[in-house]
Amino acid sequence: MNKLTLNEQLQNKLDRLDKKVKPLVYLGIDPNSLTDRPMVAVIGTRKPTPYGKQITEQIVSELVATGVVIVSGLAFGIDVLAHKTALSHGGVNISILPSGIKNIYPASNRRIGEEITIKGCLISEYSAHHQPRKSEFLERNRIIAALSDAILIPEAAERSGSLNTASHAAKMNIPVCAVPGPITSEMSCGTNKLIKDGATLTRTAQDILKLLNLSQDTGKIIAERSPIEQEILEQIKSGIDDSLMIQKNLDLSVSKIQGIMTDLEIDGIIEQNELGKWMVK
Repeated sequence: MNKLTLNEQLQNKLDRLDKKVKPLVYLGIDPNSLTDRPMVAVIGTRKPTPYGKQITEQIVSELVATGVVIVSGLAFGIDVLAHKTALSHGGVNISILPSGIKNIYPASNRRIGEEITIKGCLISEYSAHHQPRKSEFLERNRIIAALSDAILIPEAAERSGSLNTASHAAKMNIPVCAVPGPITSEMSCGTNKLIKDGATLTRTAQDILKLLNLSQDTGKIIAERSPIEQEILEQIKSGIDDSLMIQKNLDLSVSKIQGIMTDLEIDGIIEQNELGKWMVK
């Protein structure tokens, strides 16, 4: 059976909302190469408190260490902080824009957007130079939700737009995770209400990893591999599952590639399927 494209996967989820997705435009790496990796959306208030900033940086850095792709909207506040944290820890980001990919909004986050495209990508439903309309900021939320395996909201006010994304996620049976905060903080009113209504109370990345059946220890092992091993893992994650092709792409000798692949297999990082194709476990 052929692997579904990103558009097809998104549409399958959005059918539950009776919503459509337009053909996606991207800048950076092909997002279809990332669809086998776990993805967590990190969204929230545009005016985070020091508490919100601290917990966002802590959880995102832990998620990135396990190979989780961070999804967000490049907006002010929690969104851009999540992207920056992922970048600083060598992680992969996907940013869903309300604007065109050549017209990054907000403009002050353009440099971060450009950095995202090195290992990740920017995605939009609109033409390259599209100027966003007010309604399109909410419209893109359904894409953020549908693309993700879980939604994390570290901090959000009672009427935050991130609650709109959480609502979409809940209707698509995508787990919503929220960080509890002080009852005196306006920026925790939204997250505390989400928890009251059934969202997963989240203190650490481990709470999210359990929902996704991911091992934090395995992620740390992967993160500690040598640079050449990391390159091989990235090749496999991108869909290149043949040793000979990986050898040619990285210009390695036959003995070198065989030795490294054997080490990775013994350490439980990769395995071969019934067709002899390599996969990251």
